[in-house]
Amino acid sequence: KYGFRDWSMDSGAFSANNSGKVIDLTAYIEKCQELLATDPQLTEVFALDVIGDWRASIRNTEKMWEAGVPAIPVFHANDPWHVLEAMKGEFPKISIGGVAGFIRSGPAKERFYGQCFARVWPCKIHALGLASPHTMLRFPFHSVDACSWELGPAGFGSWRAFGGSMPLRGGNMNLRPEVDWHLRLERKVKRRWEKEMKILEDL
Repeated sequence: KYGFRDWSMDSGAFSANNSGKVIDLTAYIEKCQELLATDPQLTEVFALDVIGDWRASIRNTEKMWEAGVPAIPVFHANDPWHVLEAMKGEFPKISIGGVAGFIRSGPAKERFYGQCFARVWPCKIHALGLASPHTMLRFPFHSVDACSWELGPAGFGSWRAFGGSMPLRGGNMNLRPEVDWHLRLERKVKRRWEKEMKILEDL
């Protein structure tokens, strides 16, 4: 069991797309409304995106806002650039996803992120599925997320806290060393982008 400061609500569209499942927008909106009203630790909600259909993603985002849910829109790596540029003027924060599915190499991913920042900075940007410390220290993301902090050690024995692979894996592992490692990384990234975060908070 872990204590946590806050959490974000995500639709799970990426996982659903990979498993062939369908997420009902109305049910998602109702659950978001319920949790926003009852859980003070829920601080952000991500829109229900439709991978491969940026128009449907925007429609979903707009419907969520109309229902009183301030959803963060998702821009995918294969969407037209004008979609991202339009988001900056309409929403206080943007999330970027689909990078792992459409861009394979590390340098190509960083070129893509560089284009995103060049087009919309200053703007609060969240990176979906980003775990690279190098990338976090290169671009001033407002926030990032990735499941690899848990899947790495528990699923593959890959421990950042211990510098590499170890014969320790499984669902019952004590992941506190990994949590501590990521908290140290968070502090380092915050120091790196302190001035830029002040710019974003003053927008």
